[in-house]
Amino acid sequence: MKSSTLHATLTAKALFDEAHSLVDSGNVYSCSAGLVLLQDAVELIVLGLLGEIGVDEAKNLEKKSFDELLGELKNTGTPMPKIGTVKALNKQRVITKHYGQLAQPDTVRNYFVASNMLVGAALRHVLGKSIDEILVTELLPECEAKTLLDMAIEKKDQGDYLGCLIDVRRAFYVEYEQEYAIHRWADAESSSDGLFAALARGGMKAPYYTRSKDWIEKNVKTPGDYVQVDLNTLRSDSLEWGVSTSLVENIMRLTPQVFRPEKDSEWRVEYDRHFPANEANEANCNYCLDGAISILGKKKEHEQARRWPRRERFDAPKTIYIGRCLYKLARADSEVVHEIQEGFVYNVSMYVSGFLEGEQFLHVSGNRPPNDENEYGSDFVRGYLLDEGDNEEDPG
Repeated sequence: MKSSTLHATLTAKALFDEAHSLVDSGNVYSCSAGLVLLQDAVELIVLGLLGEIGVDEAKNLEKKSFDELLGELKNTGTPMPKIGTVKALNKQRVITKHYGQLAQPDTVRNYFVASNMLVGAALRHVLGKSIDEILVTELLPECEAKTLLDMAIEKKDQGDYLGCLIDVRRAFYVEYEQEYAIHRWADAESSSDGLFAALARGGMKAPYYTRSKDWIEKNVKTPGDYVQVDLNTLRSDSLEWGVSTSLVENIMRLTPQVFRPEKDSEWRVEYDRHFPANEANEANCNYCLDGAISILGKKKEHEQARRWPRRERFDAPKTIYIGRCLYKLARADSEVVHEIQEGFVYNVSMYVSGFLEGEQFLHVSGNRPPNDENEYGSDFVRGYLLDEGDNEEDPG
Protein backbone atom coordinates (compact mmCIF):
# COMPACT_ATOMS: atom_id res chain seq x y z
CA MET A 1 0.00 0.00 0.00
CA LYS A 2 1.30 3.45 -0.92
CA SER A 3 1.85 5.83 1.96
CA SER A 4 -0.46 8.40 0.34
CA THR A 5 -3.25 5.80 0.17
CA LEU A 6 -2.70 4.87 3.81
CA HIS A 7 -2.77 8.49 4.97
CA ALA A 8 -5.94 9.22 3.00
CA THR A 9 -7.65 6.09 4.32
CA LEU A 10 -6.70 6.74 7.94
CA THR A 11 -7.97 10.31 7.69
CA ALA A 12 -11.19 9.06 6.12
CA LYS A 13 -11.51 6.49 8.89
CA ALA A 14 -11.40 9.27 11.50
CA LEU A 15 -14.05 11.21 9.55
CA PHE A 16 -16.25 8.10 9.31
CA ASP A 17 -16.03 7.61 13.07
CA GLU A 18 -17.04 11.22 13.73
CA ALA A 19 -19.84 11.04 11.16
CA HIS A 20 -21.14 7.81 12.69
CA SER A 21 -21.52 9.35 16.14
CA LEU A 22 -23.25 12.41 14.68
CA VAL A 23 -25.64 10.34 12.56
CA ASP A 24 -26.47 8.05 15.49
CA SER A 25 -27.54 11.03 17.58
CA GLY A 26 -30.76 11.38 15.58
CA ASN A 27 -30.55 15.16 15.98
CA VAL A 28 -31.27 16.98 12.72
CA TYR A 29 -28.36 19.41 13.18
CA SER A 30 -25.88 16.72 14.15
CA CYS A 31 -27.05 14.55 11.25
CA SER A 32 -26.57 17.44 8.84
CA ALA A 33 -23.03 17.93 10.12
CA GLY A 34 -22.42 14.18 9.88
CA LEU A 35 -23.57 14.25 6.24
CA VAL A 36 -20.83 16.75 5.35
CA LEU A 37 -18.16 14.66 7.07
CA LEU A 38 -19.47 11.50 5.43
CA GLN A 39 -19.06 12.89 1.92
CA ASP A 40 -15.54 14.09 2.71
CA ALA A 41 -14.63 10.62 3.98
CA VAL A 42 -15.90 8.88 0.84
CA GLU A 43 -14.10 11.33 -1.43
CA LEU A 44 -10.82 10.83 0.44
CA ILE A 45 -11.03 7.06 0.06
CA VAL A 46 -11.90 7.31 -3.64
CA LEU A 47 -8.91 9.59 -4.23
CA GLY A 48 -6.66 7.27 -2.21
CA LEU A 49 -7.73 4.20 -4.20
CA LEU A 50 -7.29 6.00 -7.52
CA GLY A 51 -3.76 6.87 -6.40
CA GLU A 52 -3.11 3.28 -5.33
CA ILE A 53 -4.18 1.99 -8.74
CA GLY A 54 -2.12 4.67 -10.50
CA VAL A 55 -4.91 6.56 -12.24
CA ASP A 56 -3.52 9.85 -10.90
CA GLU A 57 -0.34 9.29 -12.93
CA ALA A 58 -2.23 9.29 -16.23
CA LYS A 59 -5.02 11.76 -15.46
CA ASN A 60 -5.37 15.05 -13.62
CA LEU A 61 -7.82 14.27 -10.83
CA GLU A 62 -7.69 17.66 -9.13
CA LYS A 63 -10.25 19.26 -11.41
CA LYS A 64 -12.68 16.36 -11.47
CA SER A 65 -15.96 16.51 -9.61
CA PHE A 66 -17.03 13.98 -7.01
CA ASP A 67 -19.25 12.16 -9.52
CA GLU A 68 -16.41 12.06 -12.04
CA LEU A 69 -14.04 10.60 -9.43
CA LEU A 70 -16.57 7.85 -8.69
CA GLY A 71 -16.77 7.17 -12.42
CA GLU A 72 -12.97 6.95 -12.75
CA LEU A 73 -12.79 4.38 -9.96
CA LYS A 74 -15.65 2.37 -11.48
CA ASN A 75 -13.85 2.36 -14.85
CA THR A 76 -10.94 0.50 -13.26
CA GLY A 77 -13.22 -2.48 -12.63
CA THR A 78 -13.66 -1.71 -8.94
CA PRO A 79 -17.11 -2.76 -7.66
CA MET A 80 -19.18 0.29 -6.65
CA PRO A 81 -22.46 -0.81 -5.02
CA LYS A 82 -24.97 1.97 -4.24
CA ILE A 83 -23.05 4.41 -6.45
CA GLY A 84 -26.28 6.23 -7.37
CA THR A 85 -27.16 6.76 -3.71
CA VAL A 86 -23.65 8.02 -2.97
CA LYS A 87 -23.94 10.51 -5.84
CA ALA A 88 -27.21 11.69 -4.30
CA LEU A 89 -25.34 12.05 -0.99
CA ASN A 90 -23.05 14.57 -2.67
CA LYS A 91 -26.01 16.59 -3.99
CA GLN A 92 -27.55 16.66 -0.51
CA ARG A 93 -24.18 17.72 0.91
CA VAL A 94 -24.11 20.73 -1.46
CA ILE A 95 -27.62 21.73 -0.39
CA THR A 96 -26.76 21.39 3.29
CA LYS A 97 -23.28 22.95 3.25
CA HIS A 98 -23.79 25.78 0.77
CA TYR A 99 -27.46 26.64 1.27
CA GLY A 100 -27.96 25.82 4.93
CA GLN A 101 -30.76 23.30 4.33
CA LEU A 102 -31.03 20.63 7.00
CA ALA A 103 -30.90 16.92 6.17
CA GLN A 104 -33.40 14.55 7.76
CA PRO A 105 -31.92 11.91 10.09
CA ASP A 106 -33.50 8.94 8.28
CA THR A 107 -32.15 10.14 4.96
CA VAL A 108 -28.66 10.61 6.38
CA ARG A 109 -28.71 7.11 7.88
CA ASN A 110 -29.51 5.69 4.44
CA TYR A 111 -26.58 7.63 2.97
CA PHE A 112 -24.30 6.31 5.73
CA VAL A 113 -25.26 2.70 5.02
CA ALA A 114 -24.80 3.17 1.28
CA SER A 115 -21.42 4.84 1.76
CA ASN A 116 -20.23 1.98 3.95
CA MET A 117 -21.26 -0.55 1.32
CA LEU A 118 -19.46 1.30 -1.48
CA VAL A 119 -16.31 1.99 0.52
CA GLY A 120 -16.17 -1.55 1.90
CA ALA A 121 -16.46 -3.17 -1.52
CA ALA A 122 -13.91 -0.81 -3.10
CA LEU A 123 -11.34 -1.25 -0.34
CA ARG A 124 -11.71 -5.03 -0.40
CA HIS A 125 -11.20 -5.08 -4.16
CA VAL A 126 -8.15 -2.78 -4.28
CA LEU A 127 -6.45 -3.33 -0.90
CA GLY A 128 -7.92 -6.63 0.28
CA LYS A 129 -8.92 -5.05 3.61
CA SER A 130 -11.87 -3.30 5.18
CA ILE A 131 -11.46 0.19 6.61
CA ASP A 132 -11.37 -1.20 10.16
CA GLU A 133 -8.48 -3.51 9.24
CA ILE A 134 -6.28 -0.68 7.99
CA LEU A 135 -4.12 0.62 10.82
CA VAL A 136 -1.42 3.25 11.06
CA THR A 137 1.09 0.45 11.70
CA GLU A 138 0.87 -0.38 7.99
CA LEU A 139 3.77 2.08 7.70
CA LEU A 140 5.98 -0.36 9.62
CA PRO A 141 7.59 -3.46 8.06
CA GLU A 142 6.37 -6.85 9.24
CA CYS A 143 7.92 -7.65 12.62
CA GLU A 144 6.95 -8.62 16.16
CA ALA A 145 6.76 -4.97 17.21
CA LYS A 146 4.20 -4.23 14.50
CA THR A 147 2.05 -7.17 15.65
CA LEU A 148 2.19 -5.88 19.24
CA LEU A 149 1.24 -2.36 18.17
CA ASP A 150 -1.71 -3.72 16.17
CA MET A 151 -2.81 -5.52 19.34
CA ALA A 152 -2.41 -2.28 21.30
CA ILE A 153 -4.65 -0.40 18.85
CA GLU A 154 -7.32 -3.09 19.09
CA LYS A 155 -7.23 -2.98 22.90
CA LYS A 156 -7.53 0.80 22.88
CA ASP A 157 -10.58 0.57 20.61
CA GLN A 158 -12.09 -1.94 23.05
CA GLY A 159 -11.48 0.37 26.02
CA ASP A 160 -8.70 -1.75 27.53
CA TYR A 161 -6.35 1.18 28.03
CA LEU A 162 -3.97 -0.53 30.47
CA GLY A 163 -3.61 -3.49 28.10
CA CYS A 164 -2.95 -1.07 25.24
CA LEU A 165 -0.13 0.66 27.14
CA ILE A 166 1.42 -2.68 28.11
CA ASP A 167 1.49 -3.79 24.46
CA VAL A 168 3.02 -0.46 23.41
CA ARG A 169 5.84 -1.02 25.90
CA ARG A 170 6.24 -4.62 24.75
CA ALA A 171 6.74 -3.38 21.20
CA PHE A 172 9.31 -0.86 22.44
CA TYR A 173 11.04 -3.60 24.43
CA VAL A 174 11.47 -6.06 21.56
CA GLU A 175 12.79 -3.34 19.26
CA TYR A 176 15.02 -1.56 21.73
CA GLU A 177 15.01 -2.26 25.48
CA GLN A 178 15.97 -5.92 25.22
CA GLU A 179 19.44 -4.75 24.18
CA TYR A 180 19.76 -3.50 27.78
CA ALA A 181 18.59 -6.75 29.41
CA ILE A 182 21.36 -8.21 31.59
CA HIS A 183 19.62 -11.39 32.87
CA ARG A 184 22.08 -13.72 31.08
CA TRP A 185 24.92 -12.20 33.10
CA ALA A 186 23.48 -13.54 36.38
CA ASP A 187 26.09 -16.31 36.43
CA ALA A 188 29.02 -14.21 35.14
CA GLU A 189 31.65 -12.86 37.51
CA SER A 190 32.49 -9.83 35.36
CA SER A 191 31.90 -8.22 31.97
CA SER A 192 35.26 -9.50 30.63
CA ASP A 193 34.19 -13.05 29.81
CA GLY A 194 35.52 -13.08 26.26
CA LEU A 195 33.93 -11.63 23.13
CA PHE A 196 31.85 -14.65 22.08
CA ALA A 197 30.54 -15.20 25.61
CA ALA A 198 29.68 -11.53 25.99
CA LEU A 199 27.82 -11.38 22.69
CA ALA A 200 25.90 -14.55 23.53
CA ARG A 201 24.82 -13.13 26.89
CA GLY A 202 23.48 -9.93 25.34
CA GLY A 203 22.73 -6.71 27.17
CA MET A 204 25.71 -5.03 25.53
CA LYS A 205 24.10 -1.58 25.68
CA ALA A 206 23.66 -1.74 29.45
CA PRO A 207 26.34 -0.03 31.58
CA TYR A 208 29.38 -2.32 31.73
CA TYR A 209 29.40 -2.51 35.53
CA THR A 210 25.89 -4.04 35.58
CA ARG A 211 27.02 -7.04 33.54
CA SER A 212 28.23 -9.22 36.39
CA LYS A 213 26.88 -11.79 38.82
CA ASP A 214 27.86 -9.70 41.84
CA TRP A 215 26.10 -6.54 40.67
CA ILE A 216 22.94 -8.44 39.73
CA GLU A 217 22.79 -10.22 43.09
CA LYS A 218 23.02 -6.88 44.92
CA ASN A 219 20.75 -4.76 42.74
CA VAL A 220 18.15 -6.84 40.87
CA LYS A 221 15.09 -7.12 43.13
CA THR A 222 12.38 -7.67 40.49
CA PRO A 223 12.44 -8.97 36.90
CA GLY A 224 12.14 -5.40 35.64
CA ASP A 225 15.50 -4.56 37.23
CA TYR A 226 17.17 -6.76 34.62
CA VAL A 227 16.62 -3.90 32.12
CA GLN A 228 19.35 -1.35 32.80
CA VAL A 229 19.08 1.50 30.30
CA ASP A 230 22.18 3.62 29.75
CA LEU A 231 20.80 7.13 29.20
CA ASN A 232 23.85 8.27 27.23
CA THR A 233 23.45 5.39 24.80
CA LEU A 234 19.72 6.02 24.57
CA ARG A 235 20.35 9.67 23.69
CA SER A 236 22.93 8.83 21.02
CA ASP A 237 20.61 6.23 19.47
CA SER A 238 17.74 8.74 19.44
CA LEU A 239 19.95 11.29 17.71
CA GLU A 240 21.01 8.71 15.14
CA TRP A 241 17.39 7.76 14.37
CA GLY A 242 16.27 11.38 14.20
CA VAL A 243 13.73 11.22 17.05
CA SER A 244 13.32 13.31 20.17
CA THR A 245 15.04 11.98 23.27
CA SER A 246 12.18 13.41 25.31
CA LEU A 247 9.68 11.36 23.30
CA VAL A 248 11.62 8.14 23.92
CA GLU A 249 11.86 8.88 27.64
CA ASN A 250 8.16 9.83 27.80
CA ILE A 251 7.15 6.50 26.28
CA MET A 252 9.19 4.73 28.94
CA ARG A 253 7.66 6.82 31.73
CA LEU A 254 4.03 6.67 30.53
CA THR A 255 3.84 2.90 29.93
CA PRO A 256 4.26 -0.01 32.38
CA GLN A 257 7.72 -1.56 32.54
CA VAL A 258 8.00 -4.97 30.90
CA PHE A 259 10.62 -7.71 30.67
CA ARG A 260 10.88 -11.00 28.80
CA PRO A 261 13.87 -13.29 29.37
CA GLU A 262 13.48 -15.21 26.10
CA LYS A 263 11.28 -14.82 23.05
CA ASP A 264 8.96 -17.68 24.02
CA SER A 265 8.92 -16.72 27.72
CA GLU A 266 6.10 -15.18 29.71
CA TRP A 267 6.09 -11.38 29.88
CA ARG A 268 6.71 -9.74 33.27
CA VAL A 269 4.93 -6.42 33.90
CA GLU A 270 5.47 -3.77 36.59
CA TYR A 271 3.71 -0.46 37.28
CA ASP A 272 2.89 1.85 40.14
CA ARG A 273 -0.39 1.05 41.86
CA HIS A 274 -1.67 4.56 41.07
CA PHE A 275 -0.72 4.25 37.38
CA PRO A 276 -4.03 2.82 36.04
CA ALA A 277 -6.11 5.54 37.69
CA ASN A 278 -3.94 8.33 36.28
CA GLU A 279 -2.52 7.17 32.94
CA ALA A 280 -4.69 4.28 31.67
CA ASN A 281 -6.87 6.52 29.53
CA GLU A 282 -7.55 7.16 25.86
CA ALA A 283 -5.47 10.35 25.67
CA ASN A 284 -2.33 8.67 27.03
CA CYS A 285 -2.90 5.63 24.79
CA ASN A 286 -3.11 7.87 21.73
CA TYR A 287 0.05 9.74 22.73
CA CYS A 288 2.05 6.59 23.45
CA LEU A 289 0.82 4.79 20.33
CA ASP A 290 1.66 7.72 18.06
CA GLY A 291 5.02 8.15 19.76
CA ALA A 292 5.97 4.47 19.60
CA ILE A 293 4.96 4.19 15.94
CA SER A 294 7.00 7.31 15.13
CA ILE A 295 10.08 6.03 17.02
CA LEU A 296 9.98 2.53 15.55
CA GLY A 297 9.27 3.90 12.07
CA LYS A 298 12.36 6.14 12.25
CA LYS A 299 14.44 3.27 13.61
CA LYS A 300 13.37 0.98 10.76
CA GLU A 301 14.09 3.70 8.19
CA HIS A 302 17.57 4.09 9.66
CA GLU A 303 18.19 0.34 9.53
CA GLN A 304 16.93 0.05 5.95
CA ALA A 305 19.18 2.91 4.83
CA ARG A 306 22.29 0.94 5.77
CA ARG A 307 24.28 -0.76 3.02
CA TRP A 308 26.65 -3.69 3.54
CA PRO A 309 29.21 -5.38 1.27
CA ARG A 310 27.67 -8.32 -0.55
CA ARG A 311 28.53 -11.92 0.38
CA GLU A 312 27.08 -13.61 -2.69
CA ARG A 313 30.38 -15.13 -3.86
CA PHE A 314 33.03 -16.69 -1.65
CA ASP A 315 36.75 -16.99 -2.16
CA ALA A 316 38.42 -20.38 -1.78
CA PRO A 317 39.15 -21.10 1.90
CA LYS A 318 42.68 -20.44 3.06
CA THR A 319 44.77 -23.19 4.60
CA ILE A 320 45.94 -22.43 8.12
CA TYR A 321 49.02 -24.50 8.97
CA ILE A 322 49.72 -25.89 12.43
CA GLY A 323 52.59 -24.14 14.21
CA ARG A 324 52.35 -20.78 12.41
CA CYS A 325 52.21 -17.64 14.59
CA LEU A 326 49.57 -14.97 14.93
CA TYR A 327 51.12 -11.56 15.51
CA LYS A 328 49.60 -8.72 17.50
CA LEU A 329 50.29 -6.24 14.67
CA ALA A 330 50.54 -6.55 10.92
CA ARG A 331 54.33 -6.94 11.07
CA ALA A 332 56.39 -10.10 11.62
CA ASP A 333 58.59 -8.54 14.31
CA SER A 334 55.65 -7.75 16.61
CA GLU A 335 54.49 -9.74 19.64
CA VAL A 336 53.26 -13.30 19.01
CA VAL A 337 49.77 -13.67 20.52
CA HIS A 338 48.94 -17.24 19.47
CA GLU A 339 50.31 -20.33 17.78
CA ILE A 340 48.03 -22.16 15.33
CA GLN A 341 47.03 -25.48 16.95
CA GLU A 342 44.55 -28.31 16.78
CA GLY A 343 41.27 -27.97 18.66
CA PHE A 344 40.59 -24.42 17.44
CA VAL A 345 38.27 -23.25 14.68
CA TYR A 346 39.82 -20.43 12.64
CA ASN A 347 38.41 -17.85 10.28
CA VAL A 348 40.26 -15.65 7.80
CA SER A 349 38.44 -12.33 7.49
CA MET A 350 40.78 -9.89 5.74
CA TYR A 351 43.84 -9.42 3.54
CA VAL A 352 46.13 -6.77 5.04
CA SER A 353 49.30 -5.09 3.80
CA GLY A 354 51.90 -5.02 6.55
CA PHE A 355 53.76 -2.05 7.97
CA LEU A 356 56.97 -3.25 6.36
CA GLU A 357 57.31 -3.35 2.59
CA GLY A 358 56.79 -6.77 1.04
CA GLU A 359 54.86 -8.27 3.95
CA GLN A 360 51.27 -9.43 3.42
CA PHE A 361 49.07 -10.72 6.24
CA LEU A 362 45.79 -12.49 6.83
CA HIS A 363 43.64 -11.30 9.70
CA VAL A 364 42.70 -14.47 11.57
CA SER A 365 40.34 -15.11 14.49
CA GLY A 366 39.57 -18.37 16.23
CA ASN A 367 38.29 -20.08 19.34
CA ARG A 368 37.63 -23.46 20.85
CA PRO A 369 34.12 -24.48 19.75
CA PRO A 370 31.30 -24.88 22.31
CA ASN A 371 30.78 -28.26 23.97
CA ASP A 372 28.94 -29.75 26.94
CA GLU A 373 31.41 -28.23 29.39
CA ASN A 374 31.90 -24.97 27.53
CA GLU A 375 28.48 -23.60 26.48
CA TYR A 376 29.68 -20.39 24.82
CA GLY A 377 33.07 -21.43 23.48
CA SER A 378 36.35 -20.17 24.92
CA ASP A 379 39.90 -18.99 24.31
CA PHE A 380 39.02 -16.46 21.64
CA VAL A 381 42.11 -15.30 19.76
CA ARG A 382 42.81 -12.96 16.89
CA GLY A 383 45.85 -11.64 15.17
CA TYR A 384 47.77 -11.38 11.90
CA LEU A 385 49.20 -14.39 10.08
CA LEU A 386 52.08 -13.78 7.70
CA ASP A 387 50.95 -14.80 4.21
CA GLU A 388 53.91 -16.67 2.76
CA GLY A 389 52.19 -17.53 -0.52
CA ASP A 390 51.73 -21.23 0.27
CA ASN A 391 47.97 -21.17 0.89
CA GLU A 392 46.43 -20.28 -2.44
CA GLU A 393 44.37 -23.45 -2.45
CA ASP A 394 42.82 -25.55 0.26
CA PRO A 395 44.36 -29.04 -0.02
CA GLY A 396 41.15 -30.51 1.26
